[in-house]
Amino acid sequence: MNPVIPVLDLMISQVVLAAQGDRETYRPVHSKLTQSSQPIDVAKAIFNQTGCDVLYLADIDSFNGANPNWNVYNDLLNAGFGLWIDADWVTGDQYLQIVEKIQQRERLKIILSSETLANFTDMDLLTKLIELDITPIFSLDKKAGKLFAQPGNLAGATSLELIQHAFTKGARELILLDLESVGTMAGCNQAENELGLLIQEIKQELPEIKIISGGGVRHAPDIQTLLELGCEHVLVASAIHQCKLTPDDVAGLTREPAGRPSQVHTP
Repeated sequence: MNPVIPVLDLMISQVVLAAQGDRETYRPVHSKLTQSSQPIDVAKAIFNQTGCDVLYLADIDSFNGANPNWNVYNDLLNAGFGLWIDADWVTGDQYLQIVEKIQQRERLKIILSSETLANFTDMDLLTKLIELDITPIFSLDKKAGKLFAQPGNLAGATSLELIQHAFTKGARELILLDLESVGTMAGCNQAENELGLLIQEIKQELPEIKIISGGGVRHAPDIQTLLELGCEHVLVASAIHQCKLTPDDVAGLTREPAGRPSQVHTP
C-alpha cells in the first residue's frame, strides 16, 4: 500500500486547509490542483497528481457537534477511494450508524482520536468497531507537545501507556500527530528526535503496531525521513496542494531504514 496518505479536512461539506489545529481560521482550500473545494473534485485532483487513492478524511464538522457527513463518505467510497475517517464517534455513539449508513466498507477504516476521549473506558470503542468488522486506528493527538484530549483521566497517562491500552483493545495501527505542525510546511527536523525516540520505544514494546505520522511535510525527503524513522505511512496535505509531490516522488519512496538495502515501493 502507498506510503503517502493524502489528507482531506472537511468543514461545511468543503475541503479546507488545516493550520496548526486552529479551526476558527480554516478556510476553503486554495489548491494548485483544482479550483474546486468539493471533496470529490479535490480527491480526484489529488489522485491525478500523486496516484494515491487512500485518503485520510478529518470531519471537522463532527468535532463541532454535527452528525458525520455520511453523504461525502459514500460519494468518495463509491468513486473508488479508500477512506480513513477521523470523526467524533464517541458522542451519541455515532459509530453504531456506520454499518447502516455506509455500504462499501471494504476500504474503510475508522479513526478514534484522543481529542474525542476523556477516559480509558472510551477506548473500548476500538474493540466495538472490531466486533462490527471495521478496522480501527487509534490517533494519539498532541498540541504543542501536550496530549490533546477531553477532560478526564487520560491526561495523567504517558504516550506509551495510552498506546499500550489501545493495543489491548485491538488497535494495530497508530497515528502520532502534533496539530501545531499541521499545515505549516515547516519540515520534520524539529519533531524528528522526539518522534524517533517514541517510535523506537513503541517498536520495542509493540512490534506488531503500524505507525503513521505527518505534519509539516514539505516534500518527498521529509516523507522519506518519517519512513526511515519507522512510519508505515505519512499524512500529507499542503505539499500536495502546492504541487511539491508527484507520482515519481511517491514511487521513489521506500520504507527501508537508512543504511540498509532498499527496494522501491510503488503505489
